[in-house]
Amino acid sequence: MEKQPVARDCFICGWNNEISMKADYYNDVEAGQVFTEVTIPSYGDGWPGIAHGGIVAALLDETSYRSIWLDGNYQRVMATAEMDVRFLRPTPTGQTLKAVGWTVEMDDVQAQVIAEIRLLDGTVTARCKGLLLKPSEAFLEKCNYEAEISVWKVRED
Repeated sequence: MEKQPVARDCFICGWNNEISMKADYYNDVEAGQVFTEVTIPSYGDGWPGIAHGGIVAALLDETSYRSIWLDGNYQRVMATAEMDVRFLRPTPTGQTLKAVGWTVEMDDVQAQVIAEIRLLDGTVTARCKGLLLKPSEAFLEKCNYEAEISVWKVRED
């Protein structure tokens, strides 16, 4: 399976961010999904041993977004416009979780995406449905997008 590149400073995947979860995403073309296995550290607690809802939402957001790269087109860029999160049961910290994302429908300007966080036994703890939109050129310039993607890299195992 192909490993996706990661950003420099992203909270979920960033290679240069000290508090990043260092998530590595893989394209599972056969299953039509992207996935990562991560452990949310205790600094992500809302309650002791249970991930804060904002941390869960951030992981779902990143995972759903990365589903648009399943075909290996890492130059495709969109931004989250809507995200409906369902917290189905507590998401634990300190243990390995699997986050899985897939694209339901996509064209050149938008994508409907879904992501789930699962325990290793397959139990789904949280799910999101999202709408991604192609951002304006002004937005990309403000974010210095071209400079940012120039430092993305595939993290070595």
